[in-house]
This record gives sequence, structure tokens and C-alpha cells, in this order.
Amino acid sequence: MSTLLRSFYHNLREPIIICDLQSGLFYQNKACLNAFKISPENNTLKSLNKIGYKFHFDFCILNGDDMTLTPFDEAIKSKLSYTTYGIYQESERKYSYYLINAFSIKKYRIIYFYDCTKDLECEKAFEENEKLKIQNREFLNTNSKAQNQAVKMALLNRISTSLSKTLDLDTMILSALKELSIIFDAKMLYFAKMISKNEFEIETSYPNKTQDNKKTFFFANKITDILQEGKNNIQTSLKIHDKSKNTLQTPLTRIIMPVMKRGELFSIIVIFTPKKNITELEGELLRGISMQISNALISASLFYEVNKQKEELQKTLNELKETQLQLINSEKMASLGQLIASVAHEINTPLASISSNNEMTKKLYLQFKDSVDSEIFELLNDTNSIDFEAIKRIANLVQSLKRFVRLDETVVQKANINKELDLTLSILRHKTKKGIEIIKNYGQIDEIECYPNMLNQVFLNILMNGIQSIEKEKGQSGGGKIEIETKEEGCNLIIKITDNGSGIKESDKNKIFTAGFTTKKVGEGTGLGLAICKKIIEKHKGKITFDSKTLKSGEKSTSFKIVIPKKS
Repeated sequence: MSTLLRSFYHNLREPIIICDLQSGLFYQNKACLNAFKISPENNTLKSLNKIGYKFHFDFCILNGDDMTLTPFDEAIKSKLSYTTYGIYQESERKYSYYLINAFSIKKYRIIYFYDCTKDLECEKAFEENEKLKIQNREFLNTNSKAQNQAVKMALLNRISTSLSKTLDLDTMILSALKELSIIFDAKMLYFAKMISKNEFEIETSYPNKTQDNKKTFFFANKITDILQEGKNNIQTSLKIHDKSKNTLQTPLTRIIMPVMKRGELFSIIVIFTPKKNITELEGELLRGISMQISNALISASLFYEVNKQKEELQKTLNELKETQLQLINSEKMASLGQLIASVAHEINTPLASISSNNEMTKKLYLQFKDSVDSEIFELLNDTNSIDFEAIKRIANLVQSLKRFVRLDETVVQKANINKELDLTLSILRHKTKKGIEIIKNYGQIDEIECYPNMLNQVFLNILMNGIQSIEKEKGQSGGGKIEIETKEEGCNLIIKITDNGSGIKESDKNKIFTAGFTTKKVGEGTGLGLAICKKIIEKHKGKITFDSKTLKSGEKSTSFKIVIPKKS
């Protein structure tokens, strides 16, 4: 081998062994000596066998039949071009991978070793890296889905919380529109209720009211069909709806979101957003929000229906209570009327006899005036006069009782309230003649159209309460006072009755007109008096109020004020 060729091989970085096939001598370059720890003097096949023992096959591309040799032996002895991968074991745990190329040039056999350990490690590392990249992508994808799901759940929770704060439909819809405006950076949103298959009516818009509010509009059949399936319709639009005359300044993405109620299309929410593409997350979010709003609307509708039924039941209950009061009052007055009629009849029969006898007695002693002693005559005359006044008083009292109940007066009549008050006072004369002063401040008033017997009940109840209050406060010691004032103010008649009795406790003031409430002992009161009074005054389209206070003198004062329109 020429010196130049040997110099070339000697300086190569890869291990090379050159075998002279004729002489059987070997030449190893410096890289080979370093890689396999070969002594320069060991240049025979026998001396190099220890290298071969450290090699074993990984895999090979071999044009030969002998598979028992080591890669090193095969590379030297084969006469053909030979390529294989060999594993070189330097020590117990240290291995190197070599690509072994062997070929022949004339009398020389050249074996070229390429250390591919690092390449294989890099390849392995690359494969591991690719696996890690795939795992990382899968992780990122999973993480992204988890984050998207978390974002979705957070937004749905926020909207759910916002919707759950109220059961008012208008407030609920406006709250949902605000949330959707933030999520989609919407320029305009509106809520429309379904009127018929393709017809809708805009009820609420956000952020600004549009001129289309409360107007009906239509969508094409294909859009409505999609909505009725519970699916969103998303497309680029220049109009807020198909029939609108309002043209948007720039094309926007129009999202029509169905709101279902028990599986049927109930209403829609339309969103106009500058976003060109709606992501899968946003699509899922829309479906979730639609479900939230649907559930909220169902809850609100149920609440509204229950509340409406409750109001109707309360109204019915109030009507029943009023009817009950009227029945109780009617029954009471009917019973009282029958009793008074019966008593009046029983009184009038003997009273007529007494009155007749009194007249006959007067005629008799007048005939014998000249023959009777003057003192006896004066005694008879005085007795007859006293009896006459007594008979007259009894007759007037019976007449007053009959006029008070007036069972035949069931229609509106004209009456002078001053006279009606006097009639009531005459009935109560036996209660007021001892220790109670009645002060009348009657004004000049016109007759009014009213139910006189009903108003007499009101006056009697208030006056009786005043008398009982005075008796409770002052007993029979005197000093009781009831002041009655009547006057006209504009189109109204004012009746004010004030007493200086025990007053009304602060804790009882809000229950005075409540049916069943009474401050009297068991058996002394039904608690219906003032409740009936209130209904009677309301029947006259009037109003009754009261004021109970303690005066500077320490005396208590309770006033009931009745206001009745002069023309009811």
C-alpha cells in the first residue's frame, strides 16, 4: 500500500482495518487503535480475534450462508461486500453500536467501522421526544378541554346565579341578555316571544331599546324548523330580522338561540356579535344557556301561576269574609227587626189601652170639676199630665226603635245625617243620661243619598264603644264626654265622633277593623262591629279612620272620622 494511501486512512476519524489478503497482515488506523484498544504490533488475524469476540450481531444484511461467525470475523472473511450493525461490548455494562462496512479492492480487504451509538441514542431520544410531544399534545388537548369545560361551567353558574336571584320574567330576561352581551361582545340582543309558527314579537332588547320593540316579525320556514328542533341558527346578517327595515352598519354574525318550554319552542334570543366564527365551546355554552333560561322561565311561569292562583284564592277568601259579614249583619238586623216589631206590638197594645183610659179619666174629672175639691182636682190633673207624657215618651221610643231598624229601607234614600244621629242618640239616652255629656256641633248640611239604617248601625257602634270606653275609664263618677261634629268639605260630608274614654292601645291600632278582633271579655263582644262599620262606609264609597292619643292634660282622646261623598 502506498505511503499516501496509508497516510489518508491513518488520519480518518472513523476506525478502519485494512487486510492484505495475500500476506494475511492487517493495518489499523489511529482511530481503530483508540476505539478497540489494539496494539500496533498485533497485525495478524489471530491477534485480532479478541476484538471479534467482543462483537455480536444486532442485525445484518448478508450475502452468505455462514451465520456462525461474529460480525468482525464475517467482515474479514467474506469475499463479498458486507454491511451489518454490530454491538461492541467494551466492558460488562458498556456497549457501543457500529455500522460495519466491508468490501474488497484487489488484494486488500477493507473494514470500515462507523460508531453510530450517538446516532441511535439520538434516534431513540427523538422517538421518545416524539412520544412525549404526542403525550404533551394529548395533555394540552385534555387540559384545554378541561379549561374550556371549567370556563363553560363558570359562565353557566354565573348565569344560573343571576337567573335564580329573581322570578320576575322581565328582570330574568334582561339579566340573561346582559350576561350574553359580555360573553359574545354583542352589539345588540333582543328577546322575542313566539306568537305562531313563524311569527315572533320583540319584548326586550339590550343595550338599547329598538324601534321594533313590541312589533311582530317573521323568519323563514327553514330557520324556524331548525329552532323548533332546539338548535341554534348562526349566520352572517345585515338585518336584525328578515322583515326589518333597519340595516346594520356592518355585517354581523346573527345567532338565534331557541328557548324551549316543555319541549316546544317558546321564545328566542337573538345575538348580534362581530365574531366571525363561533367556537365549539361557545356553541356548547349557547346550548347550556338556552337550557338554563328555559328552566328559569318554567320556574318563573309556575311561580306566576301559583301566585296568581294564590291571589285568586285570597280574593275569593276576602269576598267570602265580606259575604259572611254581610250575612251576619243582615241576620242580626233581621233578628233585631223581628224582635223590635214583636216588642213594639206587645207594647203598643197595652199602651193604647192606657192612653185611652188616660183620656177617659181626663174627661171624667173635667166633668166633675165644680163638685170636686180643688186640691183633689189638681192632683188628678197633674197625674193625668204625667201619665200622658209617659205614654207619649213610650210611643216615641217604640217609634224610634222601629225607625232605627227600617227593614223595609233596602234602597238608597235621601236622609239628613244630623237627624239620624239624633235618632241614634235617642236609642242610647238611657246609657248617656248619667255621667256622660253629649256635645253636638252639627253643621248646616244637605241631605245625602245613603242607606240610613246602615249608617245608624255605624253611629250606634261607635257611640256604644265610646260609652263603654268612658265607663271603663271613669266609671259612674261623671266627667265623660262625647262630642259629635258634622260639616261639609267640598263634595264630602264629614262626621267626627270623639270620646274621652280609655283610648286604644298602640298594639291594637292596626287590628281595630279586623273581623274577629275584640278587646272585650269573652261573651261581651264578637269583634265584628267595626269590621261591619268599615264595610258599610266602603259601600257608601267613603272612608273611616281613627286617631287615639293622650292630651297634654293627661286625658285620653279617641276620634273616629267618617268621610262620605254627598253623591255616592
